[in-house]
Amino acid sequence: MQIKLIPVAAVCDPKALLGTTAVVFDVLRATSTIVTALAAGYRRVYPVAQASAAVALARRHGFVLSGERGGEKIEGFPHGNSPLEFAGGPGTGSSVLVITTSNGTGAIRRAASASPVLIGSLLNARAVARAALEQGQDISLVCAGTGGLFSLEDILGAGFVLLEILQQLNPGGGEGKSPEGPAMDDLAITACGLARLYHNDPLAGLYAGQHGQRLLKLGREEDLRWCAGLNRFDIAPVFTGEYITLVPDNNG
Repeated sequence: MQIKLIPVAAVCDPKALLGTTAVVFDVLRATSTIVTALAAGYRRVYPVAQASAAVALARRHGFVLSGERGGEKIEGFPHGNSPLEFAGGPGTGSSVLVITTSNGTGAIRRAASASPVLIGSLLNARAVARAALEQGQDISLVCAGTGGLFSLEDILGAGFVLLEILQQLNPGGGEGKSPEGPAMDDLAITACGLARLYHNDPLAGLYAGQHGQRLLKLGREEDLRWCAGLNRFDIAPVFTGEYITLVPDNNG
């Protein structure tokens, strides 16, 4: 098994993902929000790159609409990109969420040439590592980045998933590489090192990055605290090519 890390989804060659299992990360905050929503009872999440397309889809079907640009809720949208907005579940409204964000939703769609495409975060690191290993093929860790640039928190999220992969391949053997362990590229090895550095304090890792600092200045400290909740949920959402769900179905 080979594991490669793609630091910025915008520069990812779709052909490089063919025949691999992809795990997509936008730790602050799109993939953390998607994981939270599905864990709380939302049935599907549609990741949409363009705000206008998200509005049209939500209006057409009566879905819940959320959107973010530059770390803030899009003007006129009922919801932003805070996972805390969805932690309470859908209530009596629609159980389908449409989300558009600056980086994460586009990254998910750019990874669609892989099969499957899993949604990763600190919140579900162990579960998504297990799901990726169950596929029995090479793994591509796709980091959304921020504005087309490397983003520390996405690398950190990938690193925590990698540590879980190594642990599951070598149970009882700590974080070391098993005799038949995966071949990791240099970026994946670097991500492991970063996760080990912040293993006892993931929140400090989220604070350390530029995007984390930007969200703090926007008053989103509680979002960071939530997103730092390592293995809070035991779910591994999958992108079907159209929407994200826990169990793909054929009901349209």
